[in-house]
Amino acid sequence: MICRKLYTKWMAKTQREKIRQILERVKVSGTTLDVGSGPGFLEERIFAIALDNNPEYLKKFSGPRVLASGDEMPFKSRRFHTVFCIDTIHLLKNPDELVRVLSPKGKLIVTLPCNKWNCERKLKELTDKFHGLIPKESFIVKTESEWDAVMVFATQGP
Repeated sequence: MICRKLYTKWMAKTQREKIRQILERVKVSGTTLDVGSGPGFLEERIFAIALDNNPEYLKKFSGPRVLASGDEMPFKSRRFHTVFCIDTIHLLKNPDELVRVLSPKGKLIVTLPCNKWNCERKLKELTDKFHGLIPKESFIVKTESEWDAVMVFATQGP
Protein backbone atom coordinates (compact mmCIF):
# COMPACT_ATOMS: atom_id res chain seq x y z
CA MET A 1 0.00 0.00 0.00
CA ILE A 2 2.83 2.42 0.84
CA CYS A 3 4.56 1.60 -2.47
CA ARG A 4 1.34 2.30 -4.39
CA LYS A 5 0.98 5.70 -2.71
CA LEU A 6 4.61 6.61 -3.42
CA TYR A 7 4.26 5.48 -7.04
CA THR A 8 1.05 7.47 -7.46
CA LYS A 9 2.70 10.61 -6.05
CA TRP A 10 5.76 10.15 -8.29
CA MET A 11 3.60 9.37 -11.31
CA ALA A 12 1.42 12.41 -10.74
CA LYS A 13 4.34 14.83 -10.56
CA THR A 14 6.13 13.26 -13.53
CA GLN A 15 3.06 12.94 -15.75
CA ARG A 16 1.89 16.49 -15.03
CA GLU A 17 5.29 17.86 -15.98
CA LYS A 18 5.47 15.84 -19.19
CA ILE A 19 1.97 16.94 -20.16
CA ARG A 20 2.83 20.57 -19.43
CA GLN A 21 5.84 20.36 -21.74
CA ILE A 22 3.87 18.64 -24.50
CA LEU A 23 1.07 21.21 -24.39
CA GLU A 24 3.63 24.04 -24.63
CA ARG A 25 4.62 22.68 -28.05
CA VAL A 26 1.48 21.08 -29.45
CA LYS A 27 -1.64 23.05 -30.29
CA VAL A 28 -4.78 21.10 -29.43
CA SER A 29 -8.05 21.75 -31.21
CA GLY A 30 -11.43 20.16 -31.63
CA THR A 31 -12.78 17.08 -29.92
CA THR A 32 -9.95 15.42 -27.98
CA LEU A 33 -9.51 11.86 -26.73
CA ASP A 34 -6.95 10.71 -24.15
CA VAL A 35 -6.29 6.97 -24.60
CA GLY A 36 -4.87 5.43 -21.44
CA SER A 37 -5.77 8.52 -19.46
CA GLY A 38 -4.92 7.13 -16.05
CA PRO A 39 -6.38 9.38 -13.35
CA GLY A 40 -6.82 12.32 -15.74
CA PHE A 41 -3.66 14.43 -15.64
CA LEU A 42 -4.20 15.69 -19.20
CA GLU A 43 -7.82 16.51 -18.37
CA GLU A 44 -6.60 18.83 -15.61
CA ARG A 45 -5.17 21.07 -18.37
CA ILE A 46 -7.49 20.66 -21.37
CA PHE A 47 -10.97 19.39 -22.08
CA ALA A 48 -10.70 15.79 -23.30
CA ILE A 49 -12.64 12.56 -23.14
CA ALA A 50 -10.67 10.17 -20.93
CA LEU A 51 -10.49 6.51 -21.92
CA ASP A 52 -8.91 3.92 -19.64
CA ASN A 53 -9.50 0.26 -18.82
CA ASN A 54 -8.96 0.85 -15.09
CA PRO A 55 -12.17 1.94 -13.34
CA GLU A 56 -10.22 3.12 -10.27
CA TYR A 57 -8.38 5.71 -12.36
CA LEU A 58 -11.58 6.95 -13.97
CA LYS A 59 -13.21 7.53 -10.57
CA LYS A 60 -10.60 10.19 -9.74
CA PHE A 61 -12.10 12.96 -11.87
CA SER A 62 -15.54 14.09 -12.95
CA GLY A 63 -15.11 14.90 -16.65
CA PRO A 64 -16.30 12.76 -19.56
CA ARG A 65 -14.78 9.32 -19.27
CA VAL A 66 -15.12 5.94 -20.93
CA LEU A 67 -14.17 2.59 -19.44
CA ALA A 68 -12.73 0.68 -22.39
CA SER A 69 -9.55 -0.64 -23.93
CA GLY A 70 -7.60 1.42 -26.43
CA ASP A 71 -7.57 -1.71 -28.59
CA GLU A 72 -11.35 -1.64 -29.12
CA MET A 73 -12.75 1.83 -28.62
CA PRO A 74 -16.53 2.31 -28.62
CA PHE A 75 -16.41 5.34 -30.94
CA LYS A 76 -17.35 5.91 -34.54
CA SER A 77 -14.51 6.15 -37.01
CA ARG A 78 -13.06 9.61 -37.67
CA ARG A 79 -14.65 11.00 -34.48
CA PHE A 80 -11.74 12.94 -32.85
CA HIS A 81 -9.67 15.90 -34.04
CA THR A 82 -6.90 15.17 -31.53
CA VAL A 83 -5.91 11.87 -29.92
CA PHE A 84 -3.34 11.60 -27.13
CA CYS A 85 -1.66 8.32 -26.20
CA ILE A 86 0.81 9.18 -23.45
CA ASP A 87 2.99 6.30 -22.20
CA THR A 88 0.39 3.74 -23.30
CA ILE A 89 1.24 2.76 -26.88
CA HIS A 90 3.45 -0.14 -25.77
CA LEU A 91 0.42 -1.70 -24.05
CA LEU A 92 -1.81 -1.66 -27.13
CA LYS A 93 -2.12 -4.70 -29.38
CA ASN A 94 -4.05 -2.74 -32.02
CA PRO A 95 -2.51 0.76 -32.37
CA ASP A 96 -4.38 1.20 -35.67
CA GLU A 97 -7.43 1.84 -33.51
CA LEU A 98 -5.92 5.24 -32.64
CA VAL A 99 -5.84 6.09 -36.35
CA ARG A 100 -9.36 4.78 -36.94
CA VAL A 101 -10.91 7.32 -34.56
CA LEU A 102 -8.90 10.28 -35.95
CA SER A 103 -10.77 12.72 -38.18
CA PRO A 104 -9.41 13.94 -41.51
CA LYS A 105 -6.69 16.51 -40.79
CA GLY A 106 -6.58 15.08 -37.25
CA LYS A 107 -3.59 15.01 -34.94
CA LEU A 108 -2.17 12.04 -33.01
CA ILE A 109 0.27 12.68 -30.15
CA VAL A 110 2.06 9.53 -28.98
CA THR A 111 4.82 9.11 -26.39
CA LEU A 112 7.20 6.38 -25.33
CA PRO A 113 9.46 6.47 -22.27
CA CYS A 114 13.10 6.75 -23.29
CA ASN A 115 16.54 7.73 -22.03
CA LYS A 116 19.53 9.57 -23.46
CA TRP A 117 20.81 6.40 -25.15
CA ASN A 118 17.64 5.30 -26.94
CA CYS A 119 15.61 8.45 -27.74
CA GLU A 120 16.26 8.35 -31.48
CA ARG A 121 15.40 4.65 -31.65
CA LYS A 122 12.14 5.25 -29.74
CA LEU A 123 11.17 8.07 -32.12
CA LYS A 124 11.85 5.76 -35.07
CA GLU A 125 9.74 3.02 -33.46
CA LEU A 126 6.84 5.44 -33.27
CA THR A 127 7.33 6.60 -36.86
CA ASP A 128 7.43 2.99 -38.07
CA LYS A 129 4.32 2.07 -36.08
CA PHE A 130 2.27 4.76 -37.79
CA HIS A 131 3.79 4.70 -41.28
CA GLY A 132 0.44 5.70 -42.84
CA LEU A 133 0.40 9.04 -41.02
CA ILE A 134 2.40 12.19 -41.68
CA PRO A 135 5.05 12.83 -38.99
CA LYS A 136 4.76 16.54 -38.18
CA GLU A 137 7.02 16.96 -35.19
CA SER A 138 9.18 14.97 -32.82
CA PHE A 139 10.80 16.03 -29.58
CA ILE A 140 11.90 14.80 -26.18
CA VAL A 141 10.31 15.88 -22.91
CA LYS A 142 12.47 15.55 -19.81
CA THR A 143 11.44 15.55 -16.19
CA GLU A 144 13.51 15.05 -13.08
CA SER A 145 12.84 11.30 -13.18
CA GLU A 146 11.81 10.35 -16.72
CA TRP A 147 12.18 11.20 -20.41
CA ASP A 148 9.62 10.65 -23.17
CA ALA A 149 10.02 10.51 -26.93
CA VAL A 150 7.07 12.43 -28.41
CA MET A 151 5.78 12.12 -31.99
CA VAL A 152 3.04 14.29 -33.43
CA PHE A 153 1.34 12.83 -36.50
CA ALA A 154 -1.30 14.25 -38.82
CA THR A 155 -3.87 12.55 -41.01
CA GLN A 156 -4.52 13.74 -44.50
CA GLY A 157 -7.72 15.64 -45.10
CA PRO A 158 -10.34 14.95 -47.75
